[in-house]
Amino acid sequence: MGKIQLLPEEVINKIAAGEVVERPASIVKELIENSLDAGATEIIVELEKAGKALLRVTDNGEGMDKEDAHKALERHATSKIRSADDLFSIHTLGFRGEALASIAAVSQLSLTTQQEDKIEGYCIAAIGGQIVSKDSVAAEQGTIIEVKDLFFNTPARKKFLKSDAIELRHCVDVILRYALSNPLTGFRLRHDGEELLHAPSVGEVRERIASLFGAELARDCLPVVSEEAGICIKGYIAKPQQARKDKSKQMLFVNKRWVRNEYVTKAVADAYHSLLPVHQHPVFFLALELDPQAIDVNIHPQKTEVKIEQAEQVCQAVHRAVRDTLEKHNLIPTVDIASEELAFSARKNIEIVHQKEAHHQKQRKVTGVAKYVLEPTQQTVLQVKDARRAGSYGEEAAVPEKNKEELKLRLSLPVTPAESDAAAEEKKQNEMRQEPEKRSSPHGKLPPLKLLGQAHKTFFVAETHGGIVFIDQHVVQERVLYERFMEQFMNKAVAVQRLLQGEVLDVSPAESLLMQEKQEELEQLGFALEPFGKRSYVLKTIPTVFGKVQPKELLHDVLATLEEQQNSLEQAQEVIITRMACRASVKAGDEVSIPQMEKLLAELEQCVLPYTCPHGRAIIIKLPVEELEKKFKRR
Repeated sequence: MGKIQLLPEEVINKIAAGEVVERPASIVKELIENSLDAGATEIIVELEKAGKALLRVTDNGEGMDKEDAHKALERHATSKIRSADDLFSIHTLGFRGEALASIAAVSQLSLTTQQEDKIEGYCIAAIGGQIVSKDSVAAEQGTIIEVKDLFFNTPARKKFLKSDAIELRHCVDVILRYALSNPLTGFRLRHDGEELLHAPSVGEVRERIASLFGAELARDCLPVVSEEAGICIKGYIAKPQQARKDKSKQMLFVNKRWVRNEYVTKAVADAYHSLLPVHQHPVFFLALELDPQAIDVNIHPQKTEVKIEQAEQVCQAVHRAVRDTLEKHNLIPTVDIASEELAFSARKNIEIVHQKEAHHQKQRKVTGVAKYVLEPTQQTVLQVKDARRAGSYGEEAAVPEKNKEELKLRLSLPVTPAESDAAAEEKKQNEMRQEPEKRSSPHGKLPPLKLLGQAHKTFFVAETHGGIVFIDQHVVQERVLYERFMEQFMNKAVAVQRLLQGEVLDVSPAESLLMQEKQEELEQLGFALEPFGKRSYVLKTIPTVFGKVQPKELLHDVLATLEEQQNSLEQAQEVIITRMACRASVKAGDEVSIPQMEKLLAELEQCVLPYTCPHGRAIIIKLPVEELEKKFKRR
């Protein structure tokens, strides 16, 4: 007698259940998918002990007749596909016909269903996959599937379940995902008799985001809409200030199916390049509509992964869509004092705040007039000569003539022929009297500003429509220098400044070897070196953008970075250019005059993304006048 035997049907079902039914959340996922495929507009999930004791899913879908109810509990019985060819044109969430049979094999399951045109419904019950009862019953249209005592006949699997809190969290995550991708369907979750989640049917995904994650996040979400070469991308991405340390709020859907795809996720993260702090991840809710024949969803038992035929093309489209959205929206964060001091007491309060915000926005659109109108500045810039300010970031008139050229270079200001004091003063006054709208860049990325001055030698303070803004002087110039040099570097056209007298560098044997090894990379960055003795080099050129930094310090910083990274220049360029920009920028504690502030902000407005430094820190923060009124009890 041979050793190979056919396994009994009962064993086969339990093996299949091990692939499909990992935990209660797996059952919730499969049943919700069936409900959505049945056209349900209302889905209720009820749990006891996180689904270990009881898991019930009720929907108002089309229901089943008696024959289909019986077939539904058999393996590989499905209405979604007919042949192998259908696997490559799937338009539904479920298709294998394994879920109900696998769930029934490891639990006590009952299925009650009622069709719209039938007088009575039908109920069938199974224990361990074996049907124990069936009968006609009175029921409402739709289907109710009840799962009790999960893994009662597989105790080894049952003991590997986590605590109730962890298992419940997995169930909530599943419901959140499908609630986001199906805003027209209402969802409820009850646990041990308490309602944990209620997401009523809404017409727009942003409203669903507000009801699930709060009005604050919904307000900071930017719409993404793009379609190219059969790739349709819709959804929302959050502003950089909403970034998280985890990826729990990264939702990706392909043809309404929640999936994991590290390549598409990375494309989104890359689009936020230089906008996020280190180890922070963007928040996004994106839905991709792709040709079903161009994807394969049949590669994972739980259907959470898909294989995309033209993955590179899709990733590029996602990257462009997200980047374009970030570039055309205002990313300036707004300080909300009330929300920082008080947590929202209930979800109803969130909805009220959201409704009020929508009402205020509607009123502002109708009137078009702000409560406090921004007026042009009347500030007079005095030309005061003060020897104590020589060498600081003060007015140029305070600097001795012999140091003016050096100071202008340090400030990256263009050297222009000297003007008479009267002419210079008249020119400055004319510029300052211009309307803020006229002084703003045609790009319109920054709001019109009336500069008030410098605070703590660190922040610019300015008035704008509807509030006050605070601007970090260091990160303003850091973003400007970063983008300017990055553009030159990527175009292989780094502008260099030849030093009148080369800087001699005496280096250690190790540094000498490093400089020889990285000579080509250094030249690409704008540093030209010539040997000058055994272990000495002469630095001939430096990048023009960073010309005001001490050449030796800048070069040593670049060498240290190249040594730390142990990578090619292409891989290390981001760190190097970011550090160079940081070192060359004005620092906290440096005095900056209003004309110099104007110049820095004009340069900032020419940037592609003038909202954060390359490390992801905010450049500008707005304090709304409404918050000031609250603090002073004016409202």
